[in-house]
Amino acid sequence: MGVRSVMPLLFTSRAGAARMAQGRPVAAARAQVAAAIRIPERVGAQLRLVFPYASPRLFVHEGARQALERKLRVACTGPVVLSITDNRHSIITHRAQRGILHARVHHMFLVAPAPVVDALVRYVTRGDRDASATLSDYIDANGFRLARRKRNAPLVAKGRHHDLLKLFGEINDRYFDGEVNALITWGKRPTTKAKLRKTIKLGSYSGVDRLIRVHPALDQKWVPRYFVAYIVYHEMLHHVIPGSRGLGRVNLHPPEFKEREREFRHFERVLEWEKRRVGRLLRA
Repeated sequence: MGVRSVMPLLFTSRAGAARMAQGRPVAAARAQVAAAIRIPERVGAQLRLVFPYASPRLFVHEGARQALERKLRVACTGPVVLSITDNRHSIITHRAQRGILHARVHHMFLVAPAPVVDALVRYVTRGDRDASATLSDYIDANGFRLARRKRNAPLVAKGRHHDLLKLFGEINDRYFDGEVNALITWGKRPTTKAKLRKTIKLGSYSGVDRLIRVHPALDQKWVPRYFVAYIVYHEMLHHVIPGSRGLGRVNLHPPEFKEREREFRHFERVLEWEKRRVGRLLRA
């Protein structure tokens, strides 16, 4: 009995199929395009499947995509074109063009529970603010489904004056019982001289990559070790305490976060040093 398989086209002619069945390659010059083909079960087991280099990396369950598209079509009472993506930044985008709703959503929503799917439909078709908060919570809980960014540069934790990995280990043991499982690195040093800054972001944390970055301006002899340690501690708190949401906005420093922040041994000393040295940091 045959089985249905959806995959990139393996050959483009009957002769090509014969050569594939005999183990001989098909001429590379032939165009390879995506198509749905039917392969009998026994024959399929004998074929040496060769996928073209341009084959997609994301394989979408078409039935689930169509089911979600139908829900959107019913809600907006008009034609809908739904695309499923693996984009790590634009999780949900939509626009109306010539009377057609074009929506692009991350594949995590194909396995979302019914209340989340309903919120997605309300958000895309009506811009529902309450739905937006529900979707944000679901995205936060499913960050592991987001594609990880390729790292072209290696992680560098040991600086000229401060060793971030050593600081991370000491802080992890002292304040988190060694349970923070994250990576840490110095940020990239600028290759050209920048204009005088008005603000400076001394640290950042990526929940998707579990990566803490510390601004290289802090890798200076005149920057005290306790100040760099505080920046690392602050970003580690982001790892263990997620931001809270209200009225569709994200509060990255909820009350629990601020309370834990004050537990840092040199907290008041850090604030005083930063107040006195912020100008020098901006020029660094």
